[in-house]
Amino acid sequence: MFVRTAARAVMVLALSLVFADVALAGPPKDRTPPTAPTNFRITAGPVDRTVSFAWNASQDNSSSWWYCVRTNGVGCIRVNPPKVTLTYAVLQPNTTYVFDVIAVDGAGNRSGASNSITITVPPDTTPPSPPPVVSSNYIRPTRIGVSWTSSSDVFTQVSYTLLVNGVAHGGTFFNQRSLTLLYLTPATTYTFEVIASDAFGNAARSSPLSVTTPLATDTVAPTAPTNLRFSPETSPPEAWLDWDPASDNESPGDLMYEVFVNGVLASNVLGNTEDIVDCTQTGPNTFKVRAVDPSGNAGPFSNEIILVC
Repeated sequence: MFVRTAARAVMVLALSLVFADVALAGPPKDRTPPTAPTNFRITAGPVDRTVSFAWNASQDNSSSWWYCVRTNGVGCIRVNPPKVTLTYAVLQPNTTYVFDVIAVDGAGNRSGASNSITITVPPDTTPPSPPPVVSSNYIRPTRIGVSWTSSSDVFTQVSYTLLVNGVAHGGTFFNQRSLTLLYLTPATTYTFEVIASDAFGNAARSSPLSVTTPLATDTVAPTAPTNLRFSPETSPPEAWLDWDPASDNESPGDLMYEVFVNGVLASNVLGNTEDIVDCTQTGPNTFKVRAVDPSGNAGPFSNEIILVC
């Protein structure tokens, strides 16, 4: 009797362990991939940077899956069903692309790839457009303000080069499209052009603009700026300077202030009474400011201040 009872207990324990293992294992893992997308095709383009695709839908035994559009066999631009289209808008010139599409489910199963599509984008030979148009509305004996209209490009950012009498002036400009030229000669003609360039060397050139500075008839220099001081933001080697304006028979906005560090011209600002400059040596550095009017008359210096760097 005891033996029979013990055997029955062992059998019950074994069955309970089997059912427990089944319960812990959970449902079987999904190992079935979606079907492969078919009829992968171009529906628009390629035009400039853009091409549009479509394909026939895949099927899957789950509700969690999506498409991956791949470039050259790598990467994944995800597209969620039921959508079966994609517009790719970052094509680059002189580049070959191979596109295909696969389907991926939530268990990580991947379908086979669709047919592939190869696209070769030709080199970019088109300059920015329209060409810049240069104009000027600020003309004084020693200064000319010029500005120019913007150009655009399909593939890259546009940069601008200002030519003064055929020579590049002021470096390369991107977002800036105006500049005031200082220290010019009175009664002199200057010719301005602007070149708009893209990153591939294509360029559009403006028509030239010739501007003649007037004679300098003003011989009265501005007074000295006063109360030159360091603002609270100053922290060596950076000096934040403020000063009270000079007086002149010209409007305050026409006064240029020259900032000298250790006796050497370090910066200039037009119409402002503040600037940021750096020390030029270790130890004590001297700072002073003077005003210059549009005719080139330079006034006396302000008080001198010292910053130890």
